[in-house]
Amino acid sequence: MSAIPTLLALALNLPFAGPVDQVQILFTTGCSAPRGVQNEYRRMLDQEVLPLLLGERILNRKVRLVLAGVTGRSYTAPSWVMETPDPLSTSRLALERQRKELHRKALQAFDDIRKRTTAECRSGTETIAALRAAGERTRGSGRILVLTHGFEQSEIVNLYNYNLKLHLPEVRASIRKRVKEKIGLPNLKGQEVCFAGITSGYDANANARLTANIRLFWEELIAESGGKLMGYGVSTRNCSFL
Repeated sequence: MSAIPTLLALALNLPFAGPVDQVQILFTTGCSAPRGVQNEYRRMLDQEVLPLLLGERILNRKVRLVLAGVTGRSYTAPSWVMETPDPLSTSRLALERQRKELHRKALQAFDDIRKRTTAECRSGTETIAALRAAGERTRGSGRILVLTHGFEQSEIVNLYNYNLKLHLPEVRASIRKRVKEKIGLPNLKGQEVCFAGITSGYDANANARLTANIRLFWEELIAESGGKLMGYGVSTRNCSFL
């Protein structure tokens, strides 16, 4: 008897060995952002991000999607994980049918996380801690989309303080040193990171230099953590990996 049918049967029962897209979406929620800003993040997720993540790519590869809150206690903030079906063992028609349900579940997870973090209402915005938690969840290379206003407001630093002199390299370096001493740098090796929904530096007290320096702070922090900042701005269109 030929060994080919036996080998084929074994291959079909092996775990999915094809490419897996690992995407984490961190969004500022709870008492860490105004309700209107959070609503905009939900709209971006619904209309811009999920249609791309759950579009044609799930017909060729698995997508591992994580949603997690950026709050005043981000390291322990609630998170949600979903994996799309194995495209090697799921028909194209079945995958097409599941798109809407996967989309609905992701939006429901956003709403559940927002409800829980609003009830807990932790003041501050710990984006650095959220990145650290994301680094611990990752399985190899991946992508991290951060929907946030851009202000870190924690015991490490308050970027809302426009007198911080963030334009000075030594000031930014001292903040990164404080991160190492307080919680440790995030492990972002192999991670592409994009910030969207940014409002920091876009108000009456700001100027172009301040806006650029806030971005530079995040770019340097992510680089020293082993990652790469792929985009930064108001729109998710700045995120080249979507």
